[in-house]
Amino acid sequence: MVLTRLLLPILTATVLLFETGYPHTGIVNTGIVAPNTPTTQVTVVRQTATPTPAPSVQPSAIPTPDGELLYAAGKATYLKQYCGICHALAAASTTGVFGPSHDRMGMVAAQRIEEAGYDGEAQDAAAYIRESIVSPEVYAAPGTANVRHRMPSYAHLAEAELDALVYFLLEQK
Repeated sequence: MVLTRLLLPILTATVLLFETGYPHTGIVNTGIVAPNTPTTQVTVVRQTATPTPAPSVQPSAIPTPDGELLYAAGKATYLKQYCGICHALAAASTTGVFGPSHDRMGMVAAQRIEEAGYDGEAQDAAAYIRESIVSPEVYAAPGTANVRHRMPSYAHLAEAELDALVYFLLEQK
């Protein structure tokens, strides 16, 4: 019984490849069958997907069609990039000490762009967070100007990861 469960998918795939050919290699079944070989008729239906254009994302207006998924993706990026080594954030269970806390980052970001010492280009909290991730040298958060471990740039992140990370941090209120 166990052997049947293991082998059945493999046998099914093998039969399907034999009967339909190997289209990715250019080898297709010609329909020639050896004498006295049982045959099975198979109808193969191929569907083509219509590509859907990706929505454009503006730095200051991150779409939130499914906030929970975007939040989860942002948290995953935060953890994958080891942001918590330097930054404390309760939502990610991190306790970093080198950089400023990311708790309440959505509110803090909105306050930072209003500070007299801020000379970056961000006009809103989301753009400030993005700028801080991609170009951290633009503005040193209070208390971090003379730290030994400066924030590195994360400009290498894919746009989707960056969008999710910005959303995740923006939601920390």
